Amino acid sequence: MILLQIIGGALLALLLWTLLKLTVKAFFWVIGLAVIIAFVFPGMLLLLGGLVFVLVSLLATFGLLMLISAFWRD
Repeated sequence: MILLQIIGGALLALLLWTLLKLTVKAFFWVIGLAVIIAFVFPGMLLLLGGLVFVLVSLLATFGLLMLISAFWRD
């Protein structure tokens, strides 16, 4: 049973690490595109700020749900 828990923990850590790397890459791409678009279309900065806010709030909600599900006892 303990070996199964260790394997499950390692798989969860691998999943979270992959998610973190993907999130950081996506965040830097969004910031880079926002800077480029801000120079080309200055009026679009407000729209991009709203989209980044939605993206960050969705990721925070997903992270909170992951934490809650880790400690959920059924």
